[in-house]
Amino acid sequence: MSDEEEDYMSDKFLAGLQEVRPSLVQNRGKKRQIEVETKNEELKKRQREATSAAGKVDNDRLQQSLNKPLSADNKGFQLMAKMGYKAGSGLGKQPDARTEPVGITIKSGRGGLGREAAVAELTLKRQEMRRAHLLSKAGIESGEEISTEAYRRRATHKAEERKLHYDIKRCQQTCESLDLKSGVTEPDLDFFWPPKPKEENGSDSEEEPEEEEPPKEELYTPSEQLELLTGYLRTAYTFCYWCGTHYEDTEDLGSNCPGLTRDDH
Repeated sequence: MSDEEEDYMSDKFLAGLQEVRPSLVQNRGKKRQIEVETKNEELKKRQREATSAAGKVDNDRLQQSLNKPLSADNKGFQLMAKMGYKAGSGLGKQPDARTEPVGITIKSGRGGLGREAAVAELTLKRQEMRRAHLLSKAGIESGEEISTEAYRRRATHKAEERKLHYDIKRCQQTCESLDLKSGVTEPDLDFFWPPKPKEENGSDSEEEPEEEEPPKEELYTPSEQLELLTGYLRTAYTFCYWCGTHYEDTEDLGSNCPGLTRDDH
């Protein structure tokens, strides 16, 4: 007998019999086992189908049945009538007593009873946290009532302030550079040049620190500072910050520069 031929008494040959139909199996025990396993699989399949069908109950049809008033021959209606209930009236003596039954909804999913409420609560919390984050970013306190339009105005105002401070910083750098080239050693106004960093005291002596000077009062708003800076650059150096151009003379500046403000450009 060659190695390629299968022995009909080998384990491999007998194992293949499990995949054939029960009627072809001669061993009664094996045949019975196959029949039981087949029936169990069919039973499980029918149970899954029945569970799926039960979960797909038509809620609309159920609610329509519940909305129908109880007939006079209904046992429940008769019991309530004996206690003074009349059709169409509320249950109880309170003026706001319930007149309609509590609606029900068939639960078709397999999730826990509290999962839907937990997911809804989680969604609300995330929305509140997102809103609080946006309000905080816009500089609005969380307890402050504000409409969508007011929030947009506040956010726009914040963006304009950032742009304004950026323009002031650039103008200060330009003004300092042009002044130094012209031999000017001190700015005409303190805010015409970038603020100088405070010098660190490198001495190790235990001298008492000098009293700090009180901060100088801001005489001009940021928009006024920018207006004064751009005006000084135009007059002193025929330089337009908005154009980014150093013109040859006053006539060239007046002829080719669109105007004094950003909006003119």
